[in-house]
Amino acid sequence: MATTIAVLGGTGKLGRLFVQLALDAGPAVRALDRKPGREGALEHPNLQTVVGDATKLDDVTALITGTDVVVSCLGNVGDLLIMDKAAETILAAAAAQPRVPRCMFISSVGCGGTSWLIKQVLTLMGSRAGFADYEAADLRIREQSAVPCVLVRPYALTDKPGTGRYHATEKQRATFMRSISRADVARFLLDVVTDTRWDGKPGVQMGGAR
Repeated sequence: MATTIAVLGGTGKLGRLFVQLALDAGPAVRALDRKPGREGALEHPNLQTVVGDATKLDDVTALITGTDVVVSCLGNVGDLLIMDKAAETILAAAAAQPRVPRCMFISSVGCGGTSWLIKQVLTLMGSRAGFADYEAADLRIREQSAVPCVLVRPYALTDKPGTGRYHATEKQRATFMRSISRADVARFLLDVVTDTRWDGKPGVQMGGAR
Protein backbone atom coordinates (compact mmCIF):
# COMPACT_ATOMS: atom_id res chain seq x y z
CA MET A 1 0.00 0.00 0.00
CA ALA A 2 2.17 2.84 -1.32
CA THR A 3 0.42 5.93 -0.06
CA THR A 4 0.66 8.65 2.57
CA ILE A 5 -2.22 9.03 5.00
CA ALA A 6 -3.00 12.10 7.09
CA VAL A 7 -4.99 11.35 10.26
CA LEU A 8 -6.96 13.68 12.51
CA GLY A 9 -8.21 12.34 15.82
CA GLY A 10 -5.46 9.74 15.86
CA THR A 11 -5.11 9.77 19.66
CA GLY A 12 -8.74 8.75 20.30
CA LYS A 13 -9.93 5.18 20.66
CA LEU A 14 -10.92 4.72 17.03
CA GLY A 15 -8.15 6.87 15.60
CA ARG A 16 -5.42 5.04 17.49
CA LEU A 17 -6.66 1.69 16.17
CA PHE A 18 -6.70 3.05 12.64
CA VAL A 19 -3.20 4.51 12.89
CA GLN A 20 -1.81 1.20 14.16
CA LEU A 21 -3.50 -0.76 11.36
CA ALA A 22 -2.26 1.69 8.74
CA LEU A 23 1.31 1.50 10.04
CA ASP A 24 1.16 -2.28 10.06
CA ALA A 25 0.00 -2.19 6.42
CA GLY A 26 3.01 -0.16 5.34
CA PRO A 27 2.05 3.40 4.33
CA ALA A 28 3.51 6.52 5.87
CA VAL A 29 1.17 8.18 8.38
CA ARG A 30 1.06 11.80 9.49
CA ALA A 31 -1.02 12.37 12.60
CA LEU A 32 -2.20 15.71 13.95
CA ASP A 33 -1.80 16.09 17.71
CA ARG A 34 -2.54 19.11 19.87
CA LYS A 35 -0.48 17.70 22.75
CA PRO A 36 2.38 15.53 21.45
CA GLY A 37 4.59 13.46 23.71
CA ARG A 38 1.77 12.12 25.85
CA GLU A 39 2.30 8.88 27.74
CA GLY A 40 1.64 5.77 25.70
CA ALA A 41 1.86 7.56 22.34
CA LEU A 42 2.46 5.33 19.34
CA GLU A 43 6.00 5.23 17.98
CA HIS A 44 6.93 3.98 14.51
CA PRO A 45 9.51 4.97 11.87
CA ASN A 46 6.68 5.62 9.38
CA LEU A 47 4.70 7.81 11.80
CA GLN A 48 5.18 11.57 11.77
CA THR A 49 3.44 13.71 14.39
CA VAL A 50 2.37 17.20 13.32
CA VAL A 51 1.53 19.58 16.14
CA GLY A 52 -1.66 21.46 15.50
CA ASP A 53 -5.39 22.02 15.91
CA ALA A 54 -7.98 20.44 13.62
CA THR A 55 -10.00 23.66 13.51
CA LYS A 56 -7.10 25.83 12.28
CA LEU A 57 -6.58 26.00 8.53
CA ASP A 58 -2.81 26.52 8.61
CA ASP A 59 -2.32 23.50 10.90
CA VAL A 60 -4.47 21.21 8.79
CA THR A 61 -2.85 22.43 5.58
CA ALA A 62 0.58 21.60 7.01
CA LEU A 63 -0.70 18.13 7.90
CA ILE A 64 -2.26 17.15 4.59
CA THR A 65 0.07 18.79 2.06
CA GLY A 66 1.48 16.06 -0.16
CA THR A 67 -0.69 13.29 1.27
CA ASP A 68 -2.95 10.97 -0.73
CA VAL A 69 -5.73 10.28 1.77
CA VAL A 70 -7.07 12.19 4.77
CA VAL A 71 -8.87 10.28 7.53
CA SER A 72 -10.80 12.14 10.21
CA CYS A 73 -11.62 10.13 13.32
CA LEU A 74 -12.52 13.28 15.21
CA GLY A 75 -15.39 13.51 17.65
CA ASN A 76 -16.76 16.06 20.07
CA VAL A 77 -15.45 15.71 23.61
CA GLY A 78 -17.76 17.04 26.29
CA ASP A 79 -18.56 20.68 25.62
CA LEU A 80 -15.80 21.01 23.04
CA LEU A 81 -17.79 21.06 19.78
CA ILE A 82 -15.39 20.84 16.85
CA MET A 83 -17.00 18.62 14.24
CA ASP A 84 -18.46 21.22 11.88
CA LYS A 85 -15.52 23.63 12.14
CA ALA A 86 -13.03 20.80 11.63
CA ALA A 87 -14.95 19.52 8.60
CA GLU A 88 -14.93 23.02 7.12
CA THR A 89 -11.19 23.34 7.71
CA ILE A 90 -10.30 19.89 6.34
CA LEU A 91 -12.36 20.39 3.20
CA ALA A 92 -10.87 23.84 2.58
CA ALA A 93 -7.32 22.59 3.06
CA ALA A 94 -7.92 19.57 0.82
CA ALA A 95 -9.58 21.58 -1.96
CA ALA A 96 -6.60 23.95 -2.07
CA GLN A 97 -4.08 21.17 -2.78
CA PRO A 98 -2.64 20.84 -6.30
CA ARG A 99 -3.65 17.17 -6.13
CA VAL A 100 -6.79 16.94 -4.04
CA PRO A 101 -6.61 14.05 -1.53
CA ARG A 102 -9.53 11.72 -0.86
CA CYS A 103 -11.07 12.42 2.53
CA MET A 104 -12.83 10.05 4.91
CA PHE A 105 -14.93 11.35 7.78
CA ILE A 106 -16.46 9.60 10.78
CA SER A 107 -19.98 10.79 11.51
CA SER A 108 -22.86 8.95 13.21
CA VAL A 109 -25.97 7.00 12.33
CA GLY A 110 -28.82 9.38 13.00
CA CYS A 111 -27.27 12.13 10.90
CA GLY A 112 -28.56 12.89 7.43
CA GLY A 113 -32.03 11.53 8.17
CA THR A 114 -30.78 7.95 8.57
CA SER A 115 -32.71 7.32 11.77
CA TRP A 116 -35.03 9.66 13.63
CA LEU A 117 -35.09 7.27 16.61
CA ILE A 118 -31.31 7.09 16.96
CA LYS A 119 -31.07 10.85 16.55
CA GLN A 120 -33.44 11.34 19.49
CA VAL A 121 -31.59 8.78 21.63
CA LEU A 122 -28.18 10.31 20.95
CA THR A 123 -29.51 13.79 21.59
CA LEU A 124 -30.85 12.69 24.98
CA MET A 125 -27.65 10.82 25.85
CA GLY A 126 -25.39 13.69 24.90
CA SER A 127 -26.67 17.16 24.17
CA ARG A 128 -28.81 18.84 21.57
CA ALA A 129 -25.95 21.18 20.64
CA GLY A 130 -23.50 18.29 20.37
CA PHE A 131 -25.62 16.28 17.97
CA ALA A 132 -26.48 19.42 16.00
CA ASP A 133 -22.76 19.92 15.48
CA TYR A 134 -22.44 16.40 14.05
CA GLU A 135 -25.44 17.09 11.80
CA ALA A 136 -23.92 20.33 10.53
CA ALA A 137 -20.61 18.63 9.73
CA ASP A 138 -22.41 15.74 8.02
CA LEU A 139 -24.44 18.14 5.87
CA ARG A 140 -21.38 20.23 4.98
CA ILE A 141 -19.53 17.14 3.74
CA ARG A 142 -22.52 15.88 1.72
CA GLU A 143 -23.21 19.22 0.03
CA GLN A 144 -19.69 19.99 -1.19
CA SER A 145 -18.31 18.61 -4.45
CA ALA A 146 -14.72 19.85 -4.60
CA VAL A 147 -13.24 17.00 -2.55
CA PRO A 148 -13.86 13.25 -3.05
CA CYS A 149 -15.23 12.07 0.29
CA VAL A 150 -16.42 8.98 2.11
CA LEU A 151 -18.78 9.71 4.99
CA VAL A 152 -18.89 6.82 7.48
CA ARG A 153 -21.70 6.56 10.05
CA PRO A 154 -21.09 3.72 12.52
CA TYR A 155 -23.80 2.56 14.89
CA ALA A 156 -23.19 1.98 18.62
CA LEU A 157 -19.40 1.76 18.80
CA THR A 158 -17.89 -0.71 21.28
CA ASP A 159 -14.39 -1.57 22.47
CA LYS A 160 -14.81 -5.28 21.77
CA PRO A 161 -12.19 -7.09 19.65
CA GLY A 162 -12.69 -6.85 15.92
CA THR A 163 -14.30 -9.76 14.09
CA GLY A 164 -13.41 -8.76 10.54
CA ARG A 165 -17.12 -8.95 9.73
CA TYR A 166 -19.49 -6.00 9.49
CA HIS A 167 -22.52 -4.69 7.64
CA ALA A 168 -22.00 -1.62 5.45
CA THR A 169 -24.73 -0.08 3.33
CA GLU A 170 -25.43 3.13 1.44
CA LYS A 171 -29.15 2.79 2.20
CA GLN A 172 -30.08 5.90 4.08
CA ARG A 173 -32.58 4.28 6.46
CA ALA A 174 -30.59 2.34 9.03
CA THR A 175 -32.73 2.13 12.14
CA PHE A 176 -32.13 -1.51 12.95
CA MET A 177 -28.41 -2.21 13.11
CA ARG A 178 -26.13 -4.04 15.51
CA SER A 179 -23.36 -2.50 17.56
CA ILE A 180 -19.94 -2.54 15.92
CA SER A 181 -16.46 -2.57 17.39
CA ARG A 182 -14.10 0.32 16.81
CA ALA A 183 -11.57 -2.24 15.56
CA ASP A 184 -13.90 -3.25 12.73
CA VAL A 185 -14.59 0.37 11.80
CA ALA A 186 -10.83 1.01 11.74
CA ARG A 187 -10.39 -1.98 9.43
CA PHE A 188 -13.12 -0.66 7.14
CA LEU A 189 -11.43 2.75 6.98
CA LEU A 190 -8.14 1.13 6.03
CA ASP A 191 -9.87 -0.92 3.32
CA VAL A 192 -11.45 2.26 1.92
CA VAL A 193 -8.01 3.85 1.54
CA THR A 194 -7.65 1.77 -1.63
CA ASP A 195 -11.34 1.05 -2.36
CA THR A 196 -13.17 3.91 -4.08
CA ARG A 197 -16.60 2.27 -4.37
CA TRP A 198 -18.00 4.45 -1.56
CA ASP A 199 -16.71 7.77 -2.91
CA GLY A 200 -19.42 10.34 -3.47
CA LYS A 201 -22.15 8.34 -1.72
CA PRO A 202 -24.46 10.26 0.65
CA GLY A 203 -23.08 8.18 3.53
CA VAL A 204 -22.09 4.65 4.51
CA GLN A 205 -24.04 3.22 7.43
CA MET A 206 -22.09 0.60 9.41
CA GLY A 207 -23.15 -1.98 11.96
CA GLY A 208 -22.03 -5.36 13.23
CA ALA A 209 -22.46 -8.42 11.02
CA ARG A 210 -25.88 -10.04 11.18
